[in-house]
Amino acid sequence: MLETIDFALKIAFFVLTFLWAGKILIFRSDKQIVINPIVMLIAAILAILPPSSSTELIFGFEVIKVRIVLYAIHCLIILFGLFSMRKREAIF
Repeated sequence: MLETIDFALKIAFFVLTFLWAGKILIFRSDKQIVINPIVMLIAAILAILPPSSSTELIFGFEVIKVRIVLYAIHCLIILFGLFSMRKREAIF
């Protein structure tokens, strides 16, 4: 079950990353200054984690659970950024 969640979040990660990249190319805003470093940090951590099929532990947690949490946080941050860029009187 965790592998299915991981796979679904990988697809969402891929799609939302391309949407965010398109927004960066089209629009320039100060929201990107806040969101881009966070998104890059999460993506870098995901890149160096071992495959989710390994049984290693990171800080006492299974790798697949860490990956799922990072994918979910990444997707939420990008959705928040896309929503806030769409509205003129947004949170930022």
